[in-house]
Amino acid sequence: MAAQDETPAAAPVCVHAATPAELEAARSALEAQPLLAARAVAGQPEQHCRLAFPSPDGDAGIGTHCGSFSVQRFIAALQSRVLGRVLLTAAATPSTQVVVQENVARLPNGLVFVADKQYGGKGRSGNTWESPDGCLMFSAVQRLAIPGQRLPFVQYIVSLAVVQAVQAEAAARLQGGAIDVRIKWPNDVYAGGLKLGGILCHSSYRDKLFHIIMGVGVNLSNRTPTTCIDELIAAAAAQRAAAAAAAPTPPGGGGGSGAPAARQPTSGVQPVSREALLAGILSRLEPMLEQLAAEGFEPFEAEYCRHWLHSDQQVQLEEGGRLVPVTVRGLSANGYLLATDASGERYELHPDGNSLDFFNGLVRKKLPA
Repeated sequence: MAAQDETPAAAPVCVHAATPAELEAARSALEAQPLLAARAVAGQPEQHCRLAFPSPDGDAGIGTHCGSFSVQRFIAALQSRVLGRVLLTAAATPSTQVVVQENVARLPNGLVFVADKQYGGKGRSGNTWESPDGCLMFSAVQRLAIPGQRLPFVQYIVSLAVVQAVQAEAAARLQGGAIDVRIKWPNDVYAGGLKLGGILCHSSYRDKLFHIIMGVGVNLSNRTPTTCIDELIAAAAAQRAAAAAAAPTPPGGGGGSGAPAARQPTSGVQPVSREALLAGILSRLEPMLEQLAAEGFEPFEAEYCRHWLHSDQQVQLEEGGRLVPVTVRGLSANGYLLATDASGERYELHPDGNSLDFFNGLVRKKLPA
């Protein structure tokens, strides 16, 4: 058996920042207690993440390895004022979400923790999992002065930011094309009936602010066990290339002195990097969260529903031994599903808490006309 300091539990966590001043501020906040404790998860022992502060040339000390995430590439792509400008990286950790959640009071606002691999990842209803290689997995801290009734919408805003960032990366590789990536209420991202990623949010209230921890896991290059972003983009590029090859050649072959021939798509596309995707998500998420806090979810509702799976979805609710059909129309003011029955009565659909699939255990609450 390996010694304790050789196990993933003892792997260090490196602290980075966008500027020297931000790094110095992070060092002042964190260096006095250079261990981040995380409780036991699914049989894993209690973890202690040892913080390291790399020098500008990337040296974090002899024997220190904090993963393959390129901080320089990420910072160059990041467009935010706070979110993501202090970054923790690790080669492996039990769960970024647990570490951040249990140390949130002493972590800088906007801090993001990204790990190459998690072996005690946290999911809905206490589920845990071990991530395959090729995932983007991170947890972020955002402190917001937001009305409590708007908190349920945070996970919807995070989901929307993820889908928008994925589509932006796809469009850059498909000459404006798109892939079929959608939001499955309340906190999953799906593609073609397969789960592509998930979102998990926690919050606590302290000093008149909500401390929100947002955890995201997305399949980026791992084509198993479901699908991944790179596979979806490659398939879409191949389809476009095949369609272009099969299209009839215009008169003159496009080789004369007229307008230049259209650029033909190719199936050989560059993979999406974790750094670019994370920067894209955070750059969108920061202003969206600020707008949610100030204005509520209404400015985002149409865009959210455009990207989700459920518009006009038929749902069968089991009530008193019979099935009651209802149709999903959108989201209620409380953040639950809004539905109507055959008579036009409006209902709010709630999960019963006993099912892993929210749509297999919905109950309805009648809403006033």
